[in-house]
Amino acid sequence: MRPHKTLLLYSLLLLSTSIISSATPIVFVGSTPGDKLIKSQLTIPLDKEVDFIRWNLILNETTSNQNTFSLKTTFGVSQPNTLGFKVEEKLAFEGTYVITPSKNKILHGIIYYLKSNSLPSEIMMVKLNENIFHLLTPQHRLMIGNGGWSYTLNRKELIVDKAAVTPALTSPSTILSDSSRKVIYDGRTPCQDYAIEHQLKVTSSCFKLKWRLILNRNPITHKPTTYTIRKVVDNIPRDVSGNWTILKGIKENPDVIIYQLDPEDPENSICFLAGDENVLFFLDKKYRLHAGNGDFSYTLNKRP
Repeated sequence: MRPHKTLLLYSLLLLSTSIISSATPIVFVGSTPGDKLIKSQLTIPLDKEVDFIRWNLILNETTSNQNTFSLKTTFGVSQPNTLGFKVEEKLAFEGTYVITPSKNKILHGIIYYLKSNSLPSEIMMVKLNENIFHLLTPQHRLMIGNGGWSYTLNRKELIVDKAAVTPALTSPSTILSDSSRKVIYDGRTPCQDYAIEHQLKVTSSCFKLKWRLILNRNPITHKPTTYTIRKVVDNIPRDVSGNWTILKGIKENPDVIIYQLDPEDPENSICFLAGDENVLFFLDKKYRLHAGNGDFSYTLNKRP
C-alpha cells in the first residue's frame, strides 16, 4: 500500500474513533443548601457558615466507558434580596463517573456515581429525566433541602423529550403507608414559567415564588382530606385551601404516585410527583416534570 494511502486510512481511523468515543458535554446547574452532609462531601469545613452552594456540573459521557466530569462550586452566606453571596468561595473537582441501575430496594432509577481523588467519597445522583437529577445520601435516599434551596440539579440547556416518562423513584407502598396527620413542605421555584402555565399575574421582575404546602389526613383512615398552600408572589402572600387526593399511577407509568390539589377542578389544580415521603416535584398539566434553573428548582422539601 502506498504511504499516502496508509496515512489517509490512519487519519480516518483516528477521526472515526474520536467521533465514537466523544460526546457533547452536558451541563447541569443548581443551587443547593449547605448543610453538614453536603459540606463534608465537598470538603468544605463543617464549621464554615454556608447558606447555599451553587453547582456547575459538566458530564462528558462517552462510549468508551471512561465517562468524566468536572464540577465547579461556589458557596457562602447569601446576600439578602439578591441571588448572590456576601463573600463567595470556590472549589473545583474533576473525576470519572459510572452509571448503573439502582440496586436499592427503596430507591428506583438510574444512579450516577461521581468519583474523584479530591473527594472523600462518591457523590451520587438519581436521574429523573434528561433534564433533572437529584442528589442522594450515602443511604441512597433523596436528599432533603429546605425552604430556600433543594438538592435538584437542572440541565442548563433544556431539551424537549416527548418520550420522557415520569419516574417512580420509590415503591408506592412506601408513600401510601405514610400515616402523618399533617405534613408541611417548603421551597422556592422559578417564577415566570410557572406564572405563564397557571395564568398567574406577576411583575416582569419576579424571579422566584416562595411556597408552603400543608397536607392534612384523616387521623383514623389516614386518607387525604384538606390542604393549604401559600405562595408568595412579588412579596405578597396568597393562600389557597381545598381538598387533595393521591393518584395511583398514570398511563405511562402505573407505579407513579401523584399528589393532586383540587382534583375536582383539573384546569386549576396543582400536581406533584411524590419522589418519596420527603420530597415533592412539581408537574405540569400533562404530569411531566418541570425543570428549573441555576437558582431554583421545582422541588418542595418536607420540614423536619
